[in-house]
Amino acid sequence: MFEATLEIRVEWGHCDPAQIVFNPNYFHWMESGLHWLFEAAGLSLTGLMEQDPDFRGAPLVRSDATFKAVARVGDLMSLTTRVVRWGGRSFDLGFRFAVDGTVVVEATQTRIWGRAVPGEAHRLQAVAVPDHIRDALSRPGRAVLRRAG
Repeated sequence: MFEATLEIRVEWGHCDPAQIVFNPNYFHWMESGLHWLFEAAGLSLTGLMEQDPDFRGAPLVRSDATFKAVARVGDLMSLTTRVVRWGGRSFDLGFRFAVDGTVVVEATQTRIWGRAVPGEAHRLQAVAVPDHIRDALSRPGRAVLRRAG
């Protein structure tokens, strides 16, 4: 499966009074991991929404995380994201955060391929993930984005 790694420099504002990364930041970074995975595979969620006004993205329906170690201010953390399961109208993403080879957090999310219900733009329905999306995210490959903060 295609995977994308995002490098994150842990900054002071990412941390709590215990001087470790405040847990909700991992969930924020997982959103970045989703978008980077798509971009690195040559896809754009924003572009797909522009092409299809009824497409609503890949809404989150389930998320869990296991916290195994801590990350602190100044750490360079890598976040690797990949699809770990395809369903008919959903898919699971696997996330792995690591600092110097030590796994800090492992997480999974289930997302649907969302479209507006015909005639009801504010309601969502899960529809089949298009084949070209599955193909792009299922091929072998790896991409790395280096960035700060």
